[in-house]
Amino acid sequence: MDSCLGIYALAYAHNHQALLRVATHHITLNFESLSEHDAFPELDLSTVISILSSDKLLVSSELTVYHAVQHWVRSQPATHFSLIKTLLGQVRLPLLTSEEIMTVQKDILAEYGHAHLQWEQLDGAGRLLRSGGLRHGMYDDWIVSLGLFVSNMQGGVVERLKTHFLGFNLQTESWEEIPPLMYLDSSGFLSVGHKLYVSGGQRLNGSVLGNLHEFDALTGQWVQLPSMSVPRREHGFLACKQKLYALGGRSGRSVLDSAESFDLVRESWSPIASLPFAVSHFASATLKNQLYLIGGFSHTRSSGLAHRGILIYDTGLNVWNQVPLAFQCYKSTAVAMNNGIFVIGGLVEESSCRETPGTVIRALISGTHKCFFLSKDGTVSHDVFIPELPILVLPPCAVQWQRRIHVLVGNTIYQWKPGERSWTRSRKNAPSTRVTFLTVINGVTLRVPKKTLQPLLREASAALTAVWVADK
Repeated sequence: MDSCLGIYALAYAHNHQALLRVATHHITLNFESLSEHDAFPELDLSTVISILSSDKLLVSSELTVYHAVQHWVRSQPATHFSLIKTLLGQVRLPLLTSEEIMTVQKDILAEYGHAHLQWEQLDGAGRLLRSGGLRHGMYDDWIVSLGLFVSNMQGGVVERLKTHFLGFNLQTESWEEIPPLMYLDSSGFLSVGHKLYVSGGQRLNGSVLGNLHEFDALTGQWVQLPSMSVPRREHGFLACKQKLYALGGRSGRSVLDSAESFDLVRESWSPIASLPFAVSHFASATLKNQLYLIGGFSHTRSSGLAHRGILIYDTGLNVWNQVPLAFQCYKSTAVAMNNGIFVIGGLVEESSCRETPGTVIRALISGTHKCFFLSKDGTVSHDVFIPELPILVLPPCAVQWQRRIHVLVGNTIYQWKPGERSWTRSRKNAPSTRVTFLTVINGVTLRVPKKTLQPLLREASAALTAVWVADK
């Protein structure tokens, strides 16, 4: 804490990227404390601006950034006061709440006398556009589980069945609900920043859809995007570099080898290289610009053609590679972390018998508590110890957050960090809701604006957009 500002200034002056990266990380995590440090006013203007302009500052309110500016100016008023206009331009004023605006307004008028404030009526999109977006600390991280819930069950009769989303706020350890979608079984589910995406799935009548839905945590609304070219369920659904990838899966009784990508900027689908063969029910993960499909079935389940291997897609080369796997795994969950992939639970082969085309698998698979680790090249590494899951769940709902793996079992969360010998159970269970829980299908982490900011992002109101400070 005593040295990182000086180290940052040195690295910034000499454009030393490795040192700059480490110092920046420490400053963004501890900005509020460091902005009050005696070394902060010693930084020159360009260095201060490079810090204040960062999206990664872990501040829950833009008022913290405003106070940092005031500390820098007041510490050396003779030389710094003339720069106040430039520095206030780094404060994202439209993100201030009405209470915070009153604090800033009173402070500026008392300090600078003839300052002029500019106001504008802005909605959420306008605030984000005018300010440049939220800082990282203005979000909470949630585990959002996609599950099937029943609402209005009376006398054992289901009136409505919907796909619901239950969020666990990892900062506050509280549970929240996200607006539901129509009932979809076996759909793809992922998140990119503050947005959720749900692709494909099967309706109650058995029809398979190619729909793509997007939920924006900033607005709290679902929208439907262009559909996939092929309806899919039990497919891979991964994100990499502003693209979503729909891979394999099933459409009706057919298993698919086709794959396509959705450009989030252009909002359009394009075909990519087909899989080496049709496969479904696999675990999947993204690691360093490569997509991994682990295990699964390469035919219908009744035909018994298990895929004992891993398919790896290079997003830059548009090429698939195959890596053998000594055993079958099916309906597992994969989590990328520590330069590899942790494969969590699911179903594995118990028998040593190998199936042949056309035969039916009999008693070959059962639920497992076991987990294993894949290196970047797709080979199983026995050097990484992973404790067995404390409870059996199919399929496991597992995500990575702050270098830990979190597994949601019903309304309970277990977590594990590499190096620990066992899983730890969270003290917070999901609350009772208006719906009856059936099963959790999948889970992701989602960045959700803090509750104090949500009214600003969802309603139009007066916003402070600029400050002109008269010369003293």
